Amino acid sequence: MTAAKLSNRSPERTPAVILIVEDDPILRFTLAMELNQAGFAVREAASADEAETVIGTGTPIDLVVTDIEMPGTRNGLELAKTVRAFHPHMRVIVVSGVVPPSEIVGVADAFFGKPYDTDRLILRIRSLLGPRPRVAARGC
Repeated sequence: MTAAKLSNRSPERTPAVILIVEDDPILRFTLAMELNQAGFAVREAASADEAETVIGTGTPIDLVVTDIEMPGTRNGLELAKTVRAFHPHMRVIVVSGVVPPSEIVGVADAFFGKPYDTDRLILRIRSLLGPRPRVAARGC
């Protein structure tokens, strides 16, 4: 196991919440499993429409990883623009096998071309989120 995949889980730290927006169920499941093993809490959506529903529920989300080309009324680039406009505290990473990184300038915090290296993605997520706050200790 590489250093990037080492878990950052500890009883005194709150895990960052990552929303994965990917229409390919195998890619979504694989990335969710890797992020979970790395110590992140993971939410999943199969489209930008579904992601907006998840975000709209008030579920705390720290970072969105979104593909661009997806079924539905909106694509991942439109989702990234919405997140940037209405949820500026959320970080956004865009992944795509067809859209060049120049199209995400000002919209996302990072771009990864598909296929991407999961270890590098996890390192980038950690660098974007910084250290997690400690949970207050409970008295006896």
